[in-house]
Amino acid sequence: GDTSDCIAGQVLKGLKKPMQCPMFGHTCKPENPLGAPMVSSEGACAAYYHFSRFANEYNPS
Repeated sequence: GDTSDCIAGQVLKGLKKPMQCPMFGHTCKPENPLGAPMVSSEGACAAYYHFSRFANEYNPS
């Protein structure tokens, strides 16, 4: 896949939040991870992904 827009490095350094990544939740998901923070369930992106899905299920906007 094309990982040129992946900001995993910046997420790992705490410079950006997973939500700021253009790939987050679209191209990059736990079942199709583009960067290290999505690969591990402990990773920031995976945690945000699971939490945001969980939050949306219980707090529909």
